[in-house]
Amino acid sequence: MAESTKRLPAILAAAIAVLSISGVANAGGPVALTDGQLDRVTAGDTSVFANAGSLATGLIVQGTTGTSTVVGSNQGVEDGFGSSGGVALGTAVAFTAGQATPAGCAAVPSTCPSSSSTNVTTGGTTAGNFTQSFTGGGTATAGGLTIQVGYTAVYGVFVPGL
Repeated sequence: MAESTKRLPAILAAAIAVLSISGVANAGGPVALTDGQLDRVTAGDTSVFANAGSLATGLIVQGTTGTSTVVGSNQGVEDGFGSSGGVALGTAVAFTAGQATPAGCAAVPSTCPSSSSTNVTTGGTTAGNFTQSFTGGGTATAGGLTIQVGYTAVYGVFVPGL
């Protein structure tokens, strides 16, 4: 134990020296980045969005919407590679049954039929020198029920030398 006590001052002196030297480093000023370095900096920028709306008119109505987005990145797995991706999903449901009966339609109900409609919009963008984007969805209508779904998936990666 006496020997480890003798080493303590030397260890503390070495630690203090290392800490004081690191404080005096000088980078020498800004350095211009090459195109390849700039690609690595900007790759991985992803954004996605989803909007949904539903509208129903009639005696009995119901509307429901939902959106979900997720974005992730994977930087530094392999030196020079950086990737990111995102997914957006939107859903909308509108249901109606029976004739609408606002004051102006009370006399002639057939002029105010019930209706349902939906609107779903998704999109996204990503950066990199290799990108992919997929968008799709659809609408189904039966009677007074309208259902719409939309999605977008994006992926971007920086591949050195591509």
